[in-house]
Amino acid sequence: MTRTRLRGLEIAGIQMGIEVPESYPWTWPEGPMGDFSCPPREPEVHVGIRVAELGSGDLGGDRYGMGAWTFEVARQAEGWLLGLSHRGVREQLATFDEHFRSGEILLSPAMARTPRFPLRTPFDEWIVLHRTVARGGLCLNGVARRGADGQAEVRLGGHVERHRLQSRWVVPRVSLFGRDTVLIREEGGVLRYFSAPWSDAMDSRLGSSSAVTELNVVEETIQPFRESLDPDDAADLLVAHAVLPVSDDELLDRVLCNARRISERVKIVRCGDTVEREPSLSWIRRPDLSNGFARPRPHF
Repeated sequence: MTRTRLRGLEIAGIQMGIEVPESYPWTWPEGPMGDFSCPPREPEVHVGIRVAELGSGDLGGDRYGMGAWTFEVARQAEGWLLGLSHRGVREQLATFDEHFRSGEILLSPAMARTPRFPLRTPFDEWIVLHRTVARGGLCLNGVARRGADGQAEVRLGGHVERHRLQSRWVVPRVSLFGRDTVLIREEGGVLRYFSAPWSDAMDSRLGSSSAVTELNVVEETIQPFRESLDPDDAADLLVAHAVLPVSDDELLDRVLCNARRISERVKIVRCGDTVEREPSLSWIRRPDLSNGFARPRPHF
C-alpha cells in the first residue's frame, strides 16, 4: 500500500485535506497560497492524489480557456469530472461527488516529476465556489474595504477601487474567477468576508476575514445620493454581481436563494458619486467573463 501524507488547505473557512503520496514531493507554490496552509484536523473536503496515465478524450462538458491551459467541467450521474490540459496535453483529471465533499485528482506521470501543487487553480477555485454556495454564501465580483468601524464594506464591481487598496504593483495572472473576487458567507448569524489566494480585491487591514457591515454599488451621477435597497432589488443586485458558470442552472438556483436570504439580513446600498475616478490600467482583463462565466440578472 502506498504511504501518504495529509496536508491542509483552508480558504474562506473551508478546510481541505489533501492526501498526497510520499513519492510525490510537492511544495507550496510561490505567492499567497502558502499562507492558506493549515493543520488538516477536521477537513470539510477530502482530496486524494494519485499518479496515473491520462487519456486526452473530450470530457463532454464545458471548456474554459486560461491562457495556454484548458479547464474542462462535466457533470456525471454520481458527481463531477474535471480536467486540466496544457497546450492540448491533459495533466490532471479529477472526480468529485455532487457536493464536493470528497474526490480524487489524478496527475500525469510528466506532471508528477515536478513538485507542483496538486490542487492548483482552477481546482481550488471550483471547490471553494461550490462549497461556499452550499453553505449559504456567494462569490462576488467586487472589493472589500475597511470601513470607519474597522469592519468590512464590500463594493460590488469595484474594478478601479481595487487599485487604491494596493500598496504594491501587482502582475495579472490567469485564474478562473479573476482578481476582483470577494467571498461572503454567514457564520454565527453574522455575514463575513473572506480573503482568497487568487484574489487581491481586499484591504490588507481586514486580515483573512471580517464582519461585513454593508454591501454597496457606486454609480457616476450628477448629484450624489445614497439609498438603501429593498430586499427584492438588493437580491437582484447581488446575483447580478455573482460569479458563476452560465450553464449551471442548479448552482444558479442556490445562488438565487442565498442572495435572497443575505439581502434580508444586511444593508445593501446604491450610491451616486460625482468624484472623478482614477483611470483603470488597460492591461488588466476579466478572464471569467470571456470564459463562460457571467453575472446573470434574475427575476424573482
